[in-house]
Amino acid sequence: MGRNTLGLLAIFAVAGCAMHDDHDTAKSATRLDLAKDFLRKHQLEAADTECGRALAFNPANDEAYNVRGLVAMIRALDTQRTLEIDACLTGVDAEVTQRDLEGLLRKADDDFSAAARISPEYGEAWANRGIVHNLLDDYPAAGRYLTEALANPMRLDSPGLTRAHLGWALFHQQRYVDAAKELRQAVQFQPKMCVATYRLARVYFAREEWEKSAELFQITSDDPACGSQEASLYLMKTRMQQGLVDDARRARDTCLHLSPRSCVAAQCRAEGRAPGAPAVAGHP
Repeated sequence: MGRNTLGLLAIFAVAGCAMHDDHDTAKSATRLDLAKDFLRKHQLEAADTECGRALAFNPANDEAYNVRGLVAMIRALDTQRTLEIDACLTGVDAEVTQRDLEGLLRKADDDFSAAARISPEYGEAWANRGIVHNLLDDYPAAGRYLTEALANPMRLDSPGLTRAHLGWALFHQQRYVDAAKELRQAVQFQPKMCVATYRLARVYFAREEWEKSAELFQITSDDPACGSQEASLYLMKTRMQQGLVDDARRARDTCLHLSPRSCVAAQCRAEGRAPGAPAVAGHP
């Protein structure tokens, strides 16, 4: 076989590999689009399956890892809802459900970590790692990942929401000045962001700035788009600190109306019965 023939065979082989790689990349992108569509419809099993197929075609598909991580994180949030909102589980039931929740969060973190490892500039993957570690009560790590996300804004969906999550991580480390700074900035750019408004109110509550905290808890509690039972609970607590019994009663009633079987509702009932607090007559 002549040298020219060998050269042509080598060129065809390289071209064939390139076309095969392009074909697999295109197939991976198609599967990822299907996964996103299933995720939007909350069809989590199908979304997870399509992410796996996308990664089989292209193991370097960073977004497929991120979407698969979102599937696990949403499953974790669904589990948390069962644990804390639909029915306030206790005892062995709560322990088993909590283990399931943590397992799903760890699985999500593995996928977000893989996405960030493939593309270190993938801000959304870093942000999602931060959210997971907030949910795991690992606040120092959450702060690091969220700070990294803000340093890579080109592939970050919502810098404002990321700041709200960073503020929450700082809040739980009792770094109230830093937390307030991040949360005020988030509210400044997105004034109707429920998460940031509520969390800024929590900072003021921790600092015993009752007027400021009451104003923001009231805004969040009154906004139907927020639907924040926690805001109503803390509004009740704040009004009690201010000695405003009637306002505290109204906040308690709002809290109990939203999700009567939740753990937060149980807190509203218990703290509403505290000495000097409004009675809870009319709510079983």
